[in-house]
Amino acid sequence: MQKTIWNIVLLLVTFTFFSGCENEVDIAADWKEIAVVYGALNPNQSKNYVRIQRAYLDEDQAAVAFSNSVDSIYFDTLDVFLDELVNGSFSQTYTLKRVNGNDIGLEKDSGVFYSDNNYLYELSDPIKPSQFATDYQYRLVIRNPNTGYESKANIMSIGQAEIKGPVSNTGGTIYFLNESIPVTFQEGKHARAYKVEMDFRVLETQKNNPSNEQIVDYKWTMVNLGKTQSLRGFELGRYLVASSGFFANLASVMPENENLERRLVDFDLTFYGISDDFNTYLSVNKPSIGIVQKKPEFSNIDNGIGLFASRNIASFENLSFHESTSGLIQTNEKTKNLGFVE
Repeated sequence: MQKTIWNIVLLLVTFTFFSGCENEVDIAADWKEIAVVYGALNPNQSKNYVRIQRAYLDEDQAAVAFSNSVDSIYFDTLDVFLDELVNGSFSQTYTLKRVNGNDIGLEKDSGVFYSDNNYLYELSDPIKPSQFATDYQYRLVIRNPNTGYESKANIMSIGQAEIKGPVSNTGGTIYFLNESIPVTFQEGKHARAYKVEMDFRVLETQKNNPSNEQIVDYKWTMVNLGKTQSLRGFELGRYLVASSGFFANLASVMPENENLERRLVDFDLTFYGISDDFNTYLSVNKPSIGIVQKKPEFSNIDNGIGLFASRNIASFENLSFHESTSGLIQTNEKTKNLGFVE
C-alpha cells in the first residue's frame, strides 16, 4: 500500500514539473559572426581572388527571406591580408582590396542570393610556386575592425608540373590512331591530384546556307582527379587514356543534325594540379549514389567555414588535331553520323 502511494506522489510531481515547462523549442542557435571563405590561389595567374561573405541567421523568418539583401551576405568592412612564409619563416605581407567582380568579367549568376554586386578580394601581387628546395606557404588573415572578429587559413603553394606528353612546351599533338593516349608529367610539389581536360572547338555550318556558321566549344575530361604518389612532388604521373573515350564523348555531347557540316578547328589542353584540401573538398562534395544522401562537412578555415586552397594550372592553347582525326570520326561507329567533313 505504501509503495503504491509513493508511486502516485512521484507521478504527480513529474506531471507538475513538465506541465510547468515552456512548450516552445528554440531551433536557432545564438548568433555568431562567421566568415564564409572560398579561394584557390594559382601562381600562374597575374591576379587571384578570394570570395568572403558572412553567414546570417534570423530567429523569426526563414533564411531565404534575407538572401537577396546585401547586408545579409557581405561584411561592411574587412581588412584582408596574405602573409607569405618561405620555408616556414615570415617573408612579407600582401593586402587584398575589395573589388566588384561584375565590373571585371567575373559576374555572379542571378538567383536566390543577392547578385547586383559581386564583391571579391583581389590579390594583384604574384603567388610563387613551391620548388625543389623552397616551400612557399600563404596564410590568409581576415579581420573585422569594427568587431575584432578574426579568421585565418593556411595553404602550401603547389609547384609547377613538367608536362611530357602528349604535348609539351616544345609541341606535340594527340594521335587517336593508337588504342591509348599516354598522358605523362612530373608532378608538382604539394599537389594531391590532377585533372586533365581538352577544350576543343568545332565549326558548324548550315548546308543550305553556308554563310551561317558558328564555332562551338566542347569539353573532354581525359584524367579526372588522378591521385599523385605523394605530396613531395617530382614523381612521374602516367595515365593511359583510351582513344575510344574521345569518340564516345563526341557522341554524348554533340547531337546528330543532318543539316550541319562540322569541321574540327583546334583544341586546348589544360593540366589542373590541386592541393590536398582542395581534393578532399571535391571528394566530399561529389554526387552521392548511395541511399544516404547527407554529406559530411569539410572546411579548413579557422574560426570560419569554407575552403582556402592552392592550385597550379598549366595550359597549352590552340593546338592542332592530327590530320587523321577527321577521317577517324567519319568512320567510327559512334560518330559517323555527326556530319564531320575534311
